[in-house]
Amino acid sequence: MDEFKNVRLIDELGRIVIPAEDRNALNWAEKTPVEISVNAAEQEVILKRHTRTCTFCAETANLKVFQNKPICPACQKAIANL
Repeated sequence: MDEFKNVRLIDELGRIVIPAEDRNALNWAEKTPVEISVNAAEQEVILKRHTRTCTFCAETANLKVFQNKPICPACQKAIANL
């Protein structure tokens, strides 16, 4: 696993800049959606690329958006049959 060690300070608004070389290694561009998880016991913050999932079943393939909610084909069909 490639691991980069950089130290950054939190600014007055609570922001941290992810260094360009780290973003490039992850292929993260401007506006890349990122999930933030916190493990308070270990004092860790985990960042990972957000993957859009179905609102109802967490499927990731062939999603359509309805009223700002992603929905997979199977759930679309189930809703249509209600």
